[in-house]
Amino acid sequence: MIASSRQLEETSPQLALKLYPLNTDALLAWGVQTLGGTGSDTSIETLKSSARSAIPLNAGDARIYSLTGETMRRQGQDTAAYAMFDHALLLAKTEIHALQWSIQRAVEKRDYEEVTNRLDVLFRRWPERIKPLAEALPVVYSNPDGYSALLSRIGENPPWRWRLIAALTADTAKDVGFARRLVQDMAVGRSPPTAVETAEVLAALFKREQYSDAYRTFLLTLAPAERELSGFVFDGSFQQGPSARIFDWSVRQQPGVTTSLPQKADAHPGQPGGGLALEFNNTPVLNVGVEQYLLLPPGSYGIDLEASAFAARLPKGLVWTVACRGSGKQLLNLDVPEGDYKDRTVDARFSVPGDCPIQVLRLRTNAIAESWSERYSGRVLVHALRISAVQS
Repeated sequence: MIASSRQLEETSPQLALKLYPLNTDALLAWGVQTLGGTGSDTSIETLKSSARSAIPLNAGDARIYSLTGETMRRQGQDTAAYAMFDHALLLAKTEIHALQWSIQRAVEKRDYEEVTNRLDVLFRRWPERIKPLAEALPVVYSNPDGYSALLSRIGENPPWRWRLIAALTADTAKDVGFARRLVQDMAVGRSPPTAVETAEVLAALFKREQYSDAYRTFLLTLAPAERELSGFVFDGSFQQGPSARIFDWSVRQQPGVTTSLPQKADAHPGQPGGGLALEFNNTPVLNVGVEQYLLLPPGSYGIDLEASAFAARLPKGLVWTVACRGSGKQLLNLDVPEGDYKDRTVDARFSVPGDCPIQVLRLRTNAIAESWSERYSGRVLVHALRISAVQS
């Protein structure tokens, strides 16, 4: 009889209970069927009676208390229902149904400390629940006390933190302002946002064309050691590797050239160290894969390039360009000289028009197709790239 009850517990839970009244899983399946549909008052009362009868034989099973509580809640017996939910959580703090209702009750009571504690448990045990709940959190934590409670918990670096930030900045998120505020406030707390967490927020703001907010967030979330790298070009002396954050360097390896950032001083004895190193492999090169987004206000600018080259052959050129994002309008072309030289400086001037809110600084070649008669070889080391405002 027990075996037959087990086979029927999902498809015919009431029959399974008749065959074996102690089948707890059948009782729970019956509860799902009844409460998940349009259960009548009579069926809910019958279910409640069965659930309460099962408690003495399953006193340690939190699910039975949670099921009993739900039947009571459906009947308007809120006080008794929440007593059952609370007892279920005493037995198992991760009992999902009781946990969710305890969160809702805490929200209604504006007990933000309790909300945060319960969400912490929920997100640790059920991380897939983060995304569905993320949209409600800006409303739940709109109160200053509530926001402070959440920020304090996030400052403890719980394992769900990055998932929450990703959910708050998803394409479906209506407003990423809450996530932006979180990472900005985290930056002055005990556990600053990681580059990955910041990158999520910046990308979401950028996608929504909130460029000024994105740039401000980038600056406010810089680590103390990074702040000295700020300028119209971030880390223009190439002192650290790329971080995947917009407004930092993006480096993508391309065929025909090996790119390293930063370059250690002892990598090539006798040659200058630091900076952006480009090692050409005696093949055609179409793309270089180095770029950075800029936020230059309209006006006039000067750009200074400091570089060294070692037997550099660049048949189709190696060019730093500045262009408007979107329209693609070219604002600057600055050629990197080929040959052999050390610490050479090249400069130029350019202007940014008013209809160009965001720009792309990119290193590229002029090649439009591969030609083995135009092979790049040698090495170029870019020591620094600086942009400064100049008087018109």
